[in-house]
Amino acid sequence: MASGQYYFNDILTTKQTNKQYKLLKDNNVQQVSAKSFEADGTISEGFSLTQQLSEGSTVITTISEHPGSPRTISTSQYNNNKIRKTVDSSDKIKSTTTYSYNNNDLASISTITEDAFMNNSAIEVHQWIYENAAPARMLLIKNNIDTTIVQLIKDSVGNIAEERWMKRGTRVETYYYYYNTKNNLTDIVRYNIRAQRLLPDFIFEYDDKGTITQAIQVPQSSGDYLVWKYIYNPNGLKQKELCFTKEKQPVGRIEYSYK
Repeated sequence: MASGQYYFNDILTTKQTNKQYKLLKDNNVQQVSAKSFEADGTISEGFSLTQQLSEGSTVITTISEHPGSPRTISTSQYNNNKIRKTVDSSDKIKSTTTYSYNNNDLASISTITEDAFMNNSAIEVHQWIYENAAPARMLLIKNNIDTTIVQLIKDSVGNIAEERWMKRGTRVETYYYYYNTKNNLTDIVRYNIRAQRLLPDFIFEYDDKGTITQAIQVPQSSGDYLVWKYIYNPNGLKQKELCFTKEKQPVGRIEYSYK
């Protein structure tokens, strides 16, 4: 995902992460593995993904490898069905993200990134502020000195409709959120520089249970995009991810297995 859309990346994605964790725990899953296949059905070279649940299913360790990318190890700690801390390590870069909550609401996300190769580090803190039980704004603080205020505007039914980034009193970016009749997020839209008009960054489709069945991400710098379709097993665990071009030609797929 992009670094933007903080309401989506922080609030909604964290909720989805916690929901996915509880789903694994409720199904007594101890290990997840994935295989990637090319459009012709052959196995993708250099791809591997495994997840291991340990310490009473409170820790998930993810090891992933992708062609052209370094091996990444990610360790996530959970407490009361909520993600609390994640440590990502790849090559000479280590990133530690800490989550805090106020009851069920996400209060803050703090990320420290250490680059051993460049011998430097950076810290980014997202402090969420709520009004009437809904997120109203967020303070994005980089290295304790650079602050951006992210304002959230609700629509007539209480859904977050706009995300405005304010820096030194000037609006520097705006995202628009759209929903279906069941209040599921369907589109994240912003001004596309290349097209010089409002276009979606993301488009989502859902089944009757509110589970995402399709996702499209549209790059700002290109008219090309990929369509991801998701298939789930009867327990609600993701079984397959199918990838297509915008012309509906298959690109490949990922298949998941659980133990």
